[in-house]
Amino acid sequence: MTVSADADPDVPGAEEVLARAEALGGAVARRRLEAELAALDRELLVRQRRALTTVPPVPDPADLQAPELLPPSTVEAAENAEARRLGLEALAAGRVAVVTLAGGQASRLGFEGPKGAFPLGPISGASLFQILAARLRRAGEVVGRPIPWVLLTGPDNDAATRAFFARHADFGLAPGQVRFVRQGTLPALSPEGDFLLAAPDRLFRNPDGHGGLYRALEGSGAHEALAAAGVDLLFTCQVDNALVPLVDPVFLGHHLRTGARITSKAVEKTDPAEKVGLLAEDGDGRGLCVEYSDMPAELQAERAADGGLRFRAGNVAIHVLDLDLAREVAASDLPLHLARKRARVLGDDGLVGERDVVKFETFLFDAMPLAGPGKARVQLGLREDEFAPLKNRSGADSSATARAALVARDRRWLEAAGLAPPSEGPVELLPGAAWDVADLLERRSELRERLDGRLWSA
Repeated sequence: MTVSADADPDVPGAEEVLARAEALGGAVARRRLEAELAALDRELLVRQRRALTTVPPVPDPADLQAPELLPPSTVEAAENAEARRLGLEALAAGRVAVVTLAGGQASRLGFEGPKGAFPLGPISGASLFQILAARLRRAGEVVGRPIPWVLLTGPDNDAATRAFFARHADFGLAPGQVRFVRQGTLPALSPEGDFLLAAPDRLFRNPDGHGGLYRALEGSGAHEALAAAGVDLLFTCQVDNALVPLVDPVFLGHHLRTGARITSKAVEKTDPAEKVGLLAEDGDGRGLCVEYSDMPAELQAERAADGGLRFRAGNVAIHVLDLDLAREVAASDLPLHLARKRARVLGDDGLVGERDVVKFETFLFDAMPLAGPGKARVQLGLREDEFAPLKNRSGADSSATARAALVARDRRWLEAAGLAPPSEGPVELLPGAAWDVADLLERRSELRERLDGRLWSA
């Protein structure tokens, strides 16, 4: 539903911001802003304003339960063997598409451009996009068919991301295998609920968060195209996890084996003070992700019978979900999460300056309770094998720690395959050399002949 640009009692402030636009940019600016206001989702705008003065609900700690944790993919277990078989069958049947959330810029890393273009390969300098593309290409070779790849771009990096892939010829992926979908934006507001301007003819807006994936897939036609191609499962991940176990067949198989509608990866939280969202269940058995700030400290420190933390499933933003659930979420109202910040906006004097703003986002994991009781499952992953976030220029979660994690992982894989990497210094499996450690074991004879210094090629 859209809102008229005229002053509307349900949308206070429309006429005021139009008058500001006209004063700063004339009649042309007013007409352009009228068109933008007319395209706004009226009901969503009402929800945004209501959220400014409403305390968001938080889970009752008494109702929270720790979820059952499915075993890590690398553990030898009967259920893992069955899960791997089911996952490989689904991939070979063309039922799976990968969706990578890639809307961020790399400015915090001191790099101009999309974060996925950041050169991370410890020796090769391969970009995050190249690393993911090569893993996906190798996975397709193993299962016998290309695996569709959808990249969710942001309004600020969509053109640059498309150009980067074009320059690199989609990193050797099959024609039509890569699809770009741009996430939407929401108007930011003042703390009082007023519209803000980025320019005389344009509202100040912000990306709608990774929960915007659902409506972006629907609005772009990607949902329909994937379904027509036989896809009914989405593997979602973020571009800035250097170790993401792309289309892990065991993970996919557990999702299918348990009858889940959404399954999430987690790494074990061992320090109660670690600031990470926790995967849990409510009193009705519905899955949810609880922000660490919303869980009492004593509950975060509570221990289970095995001595580990009772709530130990740290969210790492890796999920597999049914396509039909994604379509249902696209038609629903995900909760709005507020971020109160300082930002540069256009003032009444026509000058850009800093002021307090409220940005609104939706989160992908808020689909978990919508899946229904017992339909959100959690698999434990090993942090050293599956999670190396790239967030900061230095210190924790930086390029240095992510590269070190890649080197350590590749060294473990090579040693497990009996390929004897050099004992000191960095080593790197070139992207695409192996999909996972099981694939590396299959290829070890071939790869033994392809050692070039410390760089193992495919």
